[in-house]
Amino acid sequence: MNTISHKNCEGIILIVDDNLQNLKVLATLLKNHNYQVRKAIDGESALLSIETDIPDLILLDIKMPELDGYQVCARLKANHQTEEIPIIFISALNELFDKVKAFEVGGIDYITKPFQEEEVLARIKSQLTIQKQKKLLEKERKLLKTEQDNLKEEIRQRKEAEAILYQSRALISSILNSSVDGIAAMAALRDNRTGNIIDFSCLVVNPIIARAFNREPQDLIGKIVVKKFLDRINYDLFPNFVKVVEIGKYLEQDIYYNDEKEGKWYHFIAVKLGDGFAITVRDITERKNLELTLEETNKELEAFSYSVAHDLRNPLGNIESLIDFLQEEYKNHDHPTQSSQEIFDVISQSTARMQQIIKDLLLLSKVKKSAITLELIDLSNIVEDILMKLQRKEPQRKVELVIQPNIIAKVDENFFTIALENLISNAWKYSSKKDVTYIEFGLLSGEKQNLDAIISQCSLYYKDKNLCEQKLDRIYFVKDNGAGFNMETAQELFTPFKRFHSDNEFPGIGIGLSIVKRIINRHQGLIWCDSQVGEGTTFYFTLNDFVA
Repeated sequence: MNTISHKNCEGIILIVDDNLQNLKVLATLLKNHNYQVRKAIDGESALLSIETDIPDLILLDIKMPELDGYQVCARLKANHQTEEIPIIFISALNELFDKVKAFEVGGIDYITKPFQEEEVLARIKSQLTIQKQKKLLEKERKLLKTEQDNLKEEIRQRKEAEAILYQSRALISSILNSSVDGIAAMAALRDNRTGNIIDFSCLVVNPIIARAFNREPQDLIGKIVVKKFLDRINYDLFPNFVKVVEIGKYLEQDIYYNDEKEGKWYHFIAVKLGDGFAITVRDITERKNLELTLEETNKELEAFSYSVAHDLRNPLGNIESLIDFLQEEYKNHDHPTQSSQEIFDVISQSTARMQQIIKDLLLLSKVKKSAITLELIDLSNIVEDILMKLQRKEPQRKVELVIQPNIIAKVDENFFTIALENLISNAWKYSSKKDVTYIEFGLLSGEKQNLDAIISQCSLYYKDKNLCEQKLDRIYFVKDNGAGFNMETAQELFTPFKRFHSDNEFPGIGIGLSIVKRIINRHQGLIWCDSQVGEGTTFYFTLNDFVA
């Protein structure tokens, strides 16, 4: 059997003819000229063959049983998968052959029987050549359309990118020109030999920055003026900006600049940007002057308070000594009276109260100014010692104490003992009218909903709720069953001399909790409380001390 390889094949031809002799002659002719031949003896078998494998060309006899050539051709042209197959009709000279109908149903040529071999080969070759050219043109058309589509898409994307870029530039320009802060971007200028940064040139600069140079922004773009300008302000600034570029660490600083008209304070942040840096500058003159004024005022007030408190101690000590002397003298008097003794008692109580106020004021000032030394301390032992001292003073009181053992924290022992003394003493004092005093100290543990409630309580004292959430990993508490207070006034709790109970109910001065808060703050912690009138109070506090 003569087999034609796909590589050498001139094309696949389907011959449809019910005359076996014609099939044989045509098949032999085509095979001898390197065509691959398939055969069908009627219209139905031809259609079935074409469904499985589409030929390059069909030689179709007109006169066949059941389906004639016209019908087969019409059905092939009605199917979009086969409509492009070239069909050459075959008809005998003595048969009735309607050429017009042949072309109407989709035929492209015809061969009459008996046929000449050269004619058959020529017509087939001509149609296959046309078909190949059509396919090539279609391929080129599709390729051209794809390129056109790609070009259109590229143009669309480019226009879109240009529009976005225009909008971005417009937005950046608007931000730069309307910003109350100075904004600039600088590019490093390097020595060609060493590669070291020797200066910076302006890439972008807004009007606020330009005014510092007494120029317009466009006059500074591309100019190399940075080092000279920085050296006028501070010789450390230029090397610090070089570090921003070389190391990548941002720089934030307050600087003072005298522009020959008036001195001003500026706050700036510089961050690495490519081989250069971007800088944002803000005029903080008003704020800085206020801060400096407040700082100076606070120093003066502290000095005044300390001086007054310190200077009052000696006169009060003298008054107390004289009262003691007068009391002793008065006892020897022939007619001492109860009212006179009451007067002496009031004077003694008043001077003792003044001494305590002075002591607390000095302590409040000391807490703010003194350095703290952090070390691991057992808070449970300190609380236990404080409560033992209080019990020894009032042995008759019925007390229930709960102290969670081994609570270790990194604190300043002296200051934190003072803080715990104030908290425990408050709990002891305000629960004194209960049949049984209940005081508890420990570390908080609980479910999520309990923590949410505590965060809510913390937020009453600190405006930044996130601050509370960040600090709530380790919460200490002091709880009592005392008199409690109305939470509507909770924000005033730590204000010096602010008291929620009268001296007739519970004597006191009102500085203790202010001292506690200042000590907690020195330990980078938070303090707040929850209270109900008649049911007690719980103080919560945190420390920057987490110990595993």
